[in-house]
Amino acid sequence: MKIFAVAVVVAVAFLLVTGSSYAQSVNVRNLTPPGAFEVVNEGYEVLLSSRVQVQRLVNGAWQDEITDMQLVLSSNPPACITLRDSEHLRPPPWNGRDCASQGLGGCRATRILPPGTFRFVITSCSGDWSVAGPAFNMDSGNDKK
Repeated sequence: MKIFAVAVVVAVAFLLVTGSSYAQSVNVRNLTPPGAFEVVNEGYEVLLSSRVQVQRLVNGAWQDEITDMQLVLSSNPPACITLRDSEHLRPPPWNGRDCASQGLGGCRATRILPPGTFRFVITSCSGDWSVAGPAFNMDSGNDKK
């Protein structure tokens, strides 16, 4: 029984370290203009959720915003995408809107989010880890249409 317990502890530790190392190899970098970003993988191939979470800083805490941001611009994006070692991915920039966040789609009721401090969060396809990008300030949106 002790051998089994030790094996379980080693397996869990391996998974924690492995998940952590994947997260450490993926970076989110802000570009110009505000809302533009890239995802860079500096390690092993990873499988990422194609959904991008936009978060707003409110009273010192990060809160999720509801948007349709994706790593791949498509009307029917895949659930997950593969990012290979040394690969850079530059999704279309966020325009500050909650719907048609990257300019694709015909939303009937879309709104420009109020100005504030935001960041993008990328998550593994399994949901085991995520990486938050650096904060950036967004005025009333880059797309004023």
